Amino acid sequence: MSSPAARPVVVGYDGSDLAQKAVEYAAQIAEHQGEPLVVLHAADRIRYVQDAGYGLWTPAEAHKGALVVAERGAQVARHAAPTVEVTSKSSLSSPAAALEEISLTARMIVVGNSGRGRVSGILLGSTAYHVATLARCPVTIVPPGALPVPGPQHKVSVATDGSSSAARAVHHATDVARRYGAPLEVITVWEKPYQDNRGTPPQGYASMSQAVKLRTEAAQKVAAEATEEILREEPGLTVTDVVVEGRPEEVIAEAAADSAALIVGARGRGDLTSLLLGSTSRAVLHHAKCPVQIIR
Repeated sequence: MSSPAARPVVVGYDGSDLAQKAVEYAAQIAEHQGEPLVVLHAADRIRYVQDAGYGLWTPAEAHKGALVVAERGAQVARHAAPTVEVTSKSSLSSPAAALEEISLTARMIVVGNSGRGRVSGILLGSTAYHVATLARCPVTIVPPGALPVPGPQHKVSVATDGSSSAARAVHHATDVARRYGAPLEVITVWEKPYQDNRGTPPQGYASMSQAVKLRTEAAQKVAAEATEEILREEPGLTVTDVVVEGRPEEVIAEAAADSAALIVGARGRGDLTSLLLGSTSRAVLHHAKCPVQIIR
């Protein structure tokens, strides 16, 4: 039985195979964290509320039907983690709105990558994107074929560019690696500056070779400082760092492809402070092959 002060892990469930994977992953997360799990199904009826006036459906009937679906997901969770306290919950809102609302009191939101999205060509489903952008707690997006939760054989990866948002992600990743006994990988990426076809040196540099040298050194410094901070917090962790040149979203996703979790900050150095989800973090969600956790 969880304590009264416990904040639940919440997972969205729509009956799809991908949602089932998200439930199984969330159940294992809740088990490791000693938190209760809430399985939520949103009936998506609010936009059609006028129909209730014609007797086509009633709120009570809609909630009842949604609870039936949520309970199927709850049974999946109980099978995956028998010791976890699991409850089912319904909402008449859209999945995105329901998960955003419940994030105010949740420890974490877990959602599958695309579920039953209407446009199969979109790499990241609209619900996953909405929740990753607007939720008020950490959000984990689970793709198809996700690895097990972190552990001694399943590393945690964290991307950092030295920003304050990345620092929070590094701190959170350190705690996750400690709790799960997992090795921690620090990923830092740098990009070559633009050089025109006349060979003009990149702005601010005497030559391209100087730009490459200085940018590489700056990225290595960011990675080294993050590693030092991690080991100050948790001296017993196994920590490695990867410094790579390329497009950040592609390199980060590739480096973390075999990770049990990739943790990123909501915004980096290059993102406008008014954005709720930075461009690199957003792009990583599209490219990642492992579960991605967004930290604010």
